[in-house]
Amino acid sequence: KAHTFIDSEKLKADKDITRGLTQALKISVIKSCKNASQVNGFYKNDNIKIPFPSKINNVKKACLNIGLDNLVLDFEKKMNKTAELVSSDASEIIIEAILGLRFTDVIQILNGSDNAATMYLKDKSFDNLYASFYPTVKKKMDNTGVQKKLDLILKRYNKIPLIKKVKFDLTDYITLKTIDGIFYLIAENEKDIRNNPSARTTELLKKIFK
Repeated sequence: KAHTFIDSEKLKADKDITRGLTQALKISVIKSCKNASQVNGFYKNDNIKIPFPSKINNVKKACLNIGLDNLVLDFEKKMNKTAELVSSDASEIIIEAILGLRFTDVIQILNGSDNAATMYLKDKSFDNLYASFYPTVKKKMDNTGVQKKLDLILKRYNKIPLIKKVKFDLTDYITLKTIDGIFYLIAENEKDIRNNPSARTTELLKKIFK
């Protein structure tokens, strides 16, 4: 009976590479969620700031026309505040997806673009993330009062004569935008680890990303 020969050196190298990429992603995720969850982490970062929903942009225009600028501004701030509150709980949810990385995926990712790991992670974990984020967003929206603010805006808007009444799923919108924002930051951190030796803060990272 033939014995299967296992190259232990290669096996160790493969494990190191997998561990290295997992570590790089974990560091990126934790750092990104921490930055996103700081005060004005979303609102003051133009790359991830959540804008007034474009789907109901006619509502914004109409409100500005009738002098409700402060109401619109307050709503936008509360949306971003909600995303910041959600981000503080996000790293655990995302890290769970990282633990499923297989070696075949890892090699493809390492040889891929600067944000290949982030894109892989977002693709693999999106459904789980959305399902986990949605109730969290809903809960944090109660804290910030953002839904009440939108309800007030829509109430004022829907009273304008001859306009078509509007409804909008704000929880879905904030959930998607929060996920997008966090992954934007993760991609930036991944790029940094790949291209900037000083961002490789562990021995394993230094070994994998030469």
